[in-house]
Amino acid sequence: MYNKIIVNVFYFTNNKEDERIIMKEKVSKDHPILFSIMLGVILTVLVTFASAISSILKFSNVETIMAQTGAFLVMAIIITVYMTSNGRRLSMFGFRRVELPKTKEVLYYIPLLVVALVIPTLGGINTDLSLKVVMSIIIFTFLVGYTEEFIFRGIIKEKLKSKGGTFYIIFSSIFFGVLHMANGLNGDIFSAILQALNAFLVGIILSQLITVVDNIIPLIAFHFMYDALAYITKDNPGNVNLEYIASGILTVLLVSYASYLFNILKNKNFETNKTIVTRS
Repeated sequence: MYNKIIVNVFYFTNNKEDERIIMKEKVSKDHPILFSIMLGVILTVLVTFASAISSILKFSNVETIMAQTGAFLVMAIIITVYMTSNGRRLSMFGFRRVELPKTKEVLYYIPLLVVALVIPTLGGINTDLSLKVVMSIIIFTFLVGYTEEFIFRGIIKEKLKSKGGTFYIIFSSIFFGVLHMANGLNGDIFSAILQALNAFLVGIILSQLITVVDNIIPLIAFHFMYDALAYITKDNPGNVNLEYIASGILTVLLVSYASYLFNILKNKNFETNKTIVTRS
């Protein structure tokens, strides 16, 4: 009798666990937009929690970066487990070898290099940073690039492929911009708006590129480099003119490149089957 109760309890527990797994898969499959939003919200909550703890405990800048690194590490583990479980492969989300001999594909990334160099070129590199700070920035920005690219240009792209390429690009870019604005609200509203606009335009370009080239590694590299260079750029507090100039240059570059990529996608007629094809 006792053994029977144990077996029944074990069976009941397994059933509950199976139901939870099935429910998660159902949300993922039947509600791709809801699933996509859920990923972004989880990331935002983790980062906000880390920032709040840093503020309460009065962490230094380096300690705050380390706390946020922990938040991104948790999210990176979550999405990596998701992308490699239940028969999924990282290649389904754009993770594949970069073939340098493909010269035409390499040329797509040159404008990204120019964009990444705008802020440090105008502001100058902060040479007073210690090795500890630089290493903290490198680890942090790598995790940011890995996590955000796999969420917005990997998982969300895969989930929304049935909605069509245009929907994916617009939705993911707006969502990317909104979440960056939410993260920037701890500063002044002007900076938050600029950050959201910049993230929106960058989101459009990266979403277009993953659709054209279908390789996420160069996008992770750009995201990492862009953020890292921004972090090691000199602070110019109160220099509104420099902020205006940098934002203006970035906007012109990003809009121009987005228009160019739009024409490429238009010529490829990528909406024909309402699906973005992913190579294995």
